[in-house]
Amino acid sequence: MFGWLRKRRELPPTDEPKTLVFLNPLAMLLAGRESQKGSPLTEQEVLEVRDSAQCIVMTASQAEKFYASLDSQVPIPRLNPENLWQEWQELRSHMR
Repeated sequence: MFGWLRKRRELPPTDEPKTLVFLNPLAMLLAGRESQKGSPLTEQEVLEVRDSAQCIVMTASQAEKFYASLDSQVPIPRLNPENLWQEWQELRSHMR
């Protein structure tokens, strides 16, 4: 019944670096939350959005393809989750 799971484990390992990929861009999630709130988010709220966002681990090349696919539809700024508060403040100032 779950034979396909065993086959996935047999894939050869890759030495390519892995990266965390947010399935919905953080900029969109933060803008939506701020719109709901009706006022600027606090640093704690920004980090809560990041920490509750759905993400997966991909190889760098897979992530590049994923982002290229998203950008071909609508270009969206990428925010670094490790520097999210500062980058969000900068992006917000350009959105006004």
